Amino acid sequence: MPDEFLFVYGTLRQEFALPVHDLMRQHCRFHGQGSIYGHLYQVDGYPGVIAPPHCRSRVHGELYRIISKDELFRLLDDYEQCSAKYPRPHEYVRKQVDIATNSGDVSKAWIYIYNRAAAGLARIHSGDYVSHTRVSGKVRYNAV
Repeated sequence: MPDEFLFVYGTLRQEFALPVHDLMRQHCRFHGQGSIYGHLYQVDGYPGVIAPPHCRSRVHGELYRIISKDELFRLLDDYEQCSAKYPRPHEYVRKQVDIATNSGDVSKAWIYIYNRAAAGLARIHSGDYVSHTRVSGKVRYNAV
């Protein structure tokens, strides 16, 4: 069975050192830095990515090799509030997209994509939520 990967671009990144990241590390291993084609937005103290077709902007984040897929997604689907116990339509959907690693490889990886309209949201033009929060100081953490 080929390796599966998870790409995180927001509050799940190592820099934020949230308790959910510690739990996440039980089910996956850091693989490296990467990016996707997409637009990054400030939603409400946390980010959201929209990946429109033919987009040339990059969103930066971290790539993880998944070890325990079912356990990982049970945890993260609850964190992202897109599990069956949350009302639909969910704010995020989990799907696979192409991720470019910093070494130049391209891999398929799971990512949580923002599932609502971006109208009225502030775009984060750098595509890097860590550097954005260093400047703005705006981040809100979900409780697990």
